[in-house]
Amino acid sequence: MPSPVPYRVQLLQLARGLGGFITAQEAREAGIPQVELTRATREDKLLRIERGLYQLSHSADLAPAPAEALDLLEVQLRSPYARPCLVSALHLHGLTTTRPAQLQFAVPKNRQRLPTEPFPTDTFYFGPAAYDAGLLAFPVRERFLTTYSVEKTLVDLLRYAPKLGRELYLEGLKNALRRKQLDQRELLKLAKAFRVYKTLSQDLEVLSHDQDRLLP
Repeated sequence: MPSPVPYRVQLLQLARGLGGFITAQEAREAGIPQVELTRATREDKLLRIERGLYQLSHSADLAPAPAEALDLLEVQLRSPYARPCLVSALHLHGLTTTRPAQLQFAVPKNRQRLPTEPFPTDTFYFGPAAYDAGLLAFPVRERFLTTYSVEKTLVDLLRYAPKLGRELYLEGLKNALRRKQLDQRELLKLAKAFRVYKTLSQDLEVLSHDQDRLLP
């Protein structure tokens, strides 16, 4: 009869299977005693990021992932209600090379502003409709980051154009059209729901026409 797998091995295997992060709840649900997290931390196998959240100390053997995506994921693991939005979401989708100086997150209006340590963050308060529309599970290693679809991100950037300007919104829209990453029906549906339909449809028509002119 094979020997049972030690809890320590189970714990570290689970953390690797979860992208290098593990929560106390995930360990508990796997039947691993809380004391194993403490022991693994003392032995420098895990880093305690904050209460109930741990990370592998050595992650060289994990699948590569963009540094910003990992930062966004860590913030969301710390604050599960925080969702990457606006320029952070646009960058995550590969539709801009611009990275905001602060990671941008949407939170419900009844939540407190996100901490600015260890990552600088910019908190945007979304109403219930804006917070829950256009959600997307974005893969980061073996986990999924809850963020917004390309279409919802573009609509949000247009909604926030008075604060952020139109340049990144137009860059994202142009790149999404060129790379065929855009569901125009969904985009216009969201634009109507959030009252930016007229402006977005005009921009879409102009950019689509420009794209057609560039085709061979």
